[in-house]
Amino acid sequence: MAVTASLKGQNNAGLYTLMAANLAFFYGVVQHDAILAGNWAETGRRLAEAIPAGLGLALTAVLNAQLSAEAKARIVFLRWRDPLPGSEAFTKHALSDPRVDVGALETLFGPLPVTAREQNALWYRLYKSVSSEPSVMQVHRAFLFTRDYACLALFAWAFLGAAGLVQIPSLRTALGYLAVLGAQFLLARRAARTHGVRFVTTVLALKSAG
Repeated sequence: MAVTASLKGQNNAGLYTLMAANLAFFYGVVQHDAILAGNWAETGRRLAEAIPAGLGLALTAVLNAQLSAEAKARIVFLRWRDPLPGSEAFTKHALSDPRVDVGALETLFGPLPVTAREQNALWYRLYKSVSSEPSVMQVHRAFLFTRDYACLALFAWAFLGAAGLVQIPSLRTALGYLAVLGAQFLLARRAARTHGVRFVTTVLALKSAG
């Protein structure tokens, strides 16, 4: 938990920057002239004056804490039951990564589990033994960042999108804005899934290599 908390703390500034960019984009679309003039620097400056960085970081952290890790995993992996990436560690992810020696894992740990809950439990035990390895920390941080970004992007689509439908004068522009927010979420979710699977297989690759 300490490692995860530390990595999430390192991601806070980046998440705030992305949320600030979303708010600047919203402000620009509502004003419309800012988009036509390409006056993004001025828009960003006004936003920074309106929302100090410290307050923005706090608000981003509060919003990010509205969903549990399991709820975030459900959004990223589109599974309601056993959504964590380790739940398919041995029956799916290990088989698709050439770095993982499944035979070596079976020699070390006996018959590998097949149920989702048992797979995640064994994978988590293996993760704890290599959690401080630089390669594991790097991909873990990338997974946490993209996972949280995907969830914040979903919030942005829901709340800024709804506000845009009310405040943006042109319906066509408002629908285009919604489409951009939707694309942002889909790209972030895809990136989070990729990093989540890589996180799982990096742990397995290290353990199978001895």
